[in-house]
Amino acid sequence: MNRAIAAYNDLQEQQSKTVENRLLEFSNSKILIAEDSPTVRFQVARYLTLYGLMQIKFAKNGQEALDIAIAWQPDLILTDLHMPIMDGFELCSQIRANSNLKDIPILVLTGAEKQEERAAVFDAGATDLIRKPVYHLELVGRLQVHLERGQLIKRLTEYKERVALELDLGKTMQVGMLPDQVLIDKVLETYPIDMASHYQPSIGLGGDLWGIKPLDSDRLFVYVLDFSGHGVGAAINTFRFQTFYKGIHKIVGPAELMEKLNFFLKGILPIGQFATMFCAILDFEKEEMTFSSAGAPPALVKTDGTSGRFLSLDGTGFPLGLRSSGGYENSTLKFPKRSSLFLYSDALVETPDPPNSIFDYAGLADFLNGSDDPHSCVSRVVGVLNKITEGNDDALSDDVTVFCLTHLDKRIGSDQ
Repeated sequence: MNRAIAAYNDLQEQQSKTVENRLLEFSNSKILIAEDSPTVRFQVARYLTLYGLMQIKFAKNGQEALDIAIAWQPDLILTDLHMPIMDGFELCSQIRANSNLKDIPILVLTGAEKQEERAAVFDAGATDLIRKPVYHLELVGRLQVHLERGQLIKRLTEYKERVALELDLGKTMQVGMLPDQVLIDKVLETYPIDMASHYQPSIGLGGDLWGIKPLDSDRLFVYVLDFSGHGVGAAINTFRFQTFYKGIHKIVGPAELMEKLNFFLKGILPIGQFATMFCAILDFEKEEMTFSSAGAPPALVKTDGTSGRFLSLDGTGFPLGLRSSGGYENSTLKFPKRSSLFLYSDALVETPDPPNSIFDYAGLADFLNGSDDPHSCVSRVVGVLNKITEGNDDALSDDVTVFCLTHLDKRIGSDQ
């Protein structure tokens, strides 16, 4: 019998020398063989080494194999079914239950003929079956398939992790473009206002921005900007905008600023991409607001002249970046004490998709009329959004920006 086995092994070894080594690229792969039979362990290991697989470890039972797998993290496991202490069925189950091992391919060496037992092997978590006695070409073919698959999964996992890290970095940079607490505190100390905001990208990165910029002791510039699309492409456009915005040293008026921004974006945005924007200069000494819009959702304003109710401002104006000249114009209205300005991106009236949106323009204004301060306005709107999107990652299909400002009788913390 031993001579017959030796002759069989020699024959397969001679055949292997005439076959292209399909495992050459996997020479660094780590293979764990769980088999209680020394003869089978030797036979399988001999085939693997003939094809250049040198990183091999052995286990005589399932428990030993599990311990080695946890410590060594093999690229592939070859296991017998019937072993002492822990059999192959339990080994498969334990491997699949371990989050660090669950993706390792498991090839079961079996002489089982019954379909029920073979089916049970797959139920336990096996990846594939190899019939005993082992034929080297079948072994090589199956190893190649599963090692290639394992390498693909590993590369995809590494790629996913790298992209996630880069997206987190991009998100941090983008959030860094929003007004920080230092600027907000300075504005609240300088001007008689209170304000609140909410920013929520749909997929980690977004194309929305809002901003404030002190112009002098009496005037404050505010804006909300929304680039078309969302995700990485839209986020890149916000970085482009920031390059432009940091280079602006003097803001003469909202329309003049948007003419310059439009010309800048027309030269760098890919065809079909654009931005919408609402911006305004609030003059607290004159108690008025000068504003302009570039296709943005209509801003909502509440003043004494609107009987204390939010009404829509004219939101017409050509989106930025589509043509060389936008023809933007300034409009001015009274903005006395106790007036409020509410700005938002279009996701607020497009979630869920129209015509089933939770808000339309008129409905949003009516909804806000029950709010007494900026924080109440923003928190109530965000609360409705959260109810819609809770447990549904696809409910929010675009980035959300909400900003509200109220002209107070005096500066926060001031006795004057």
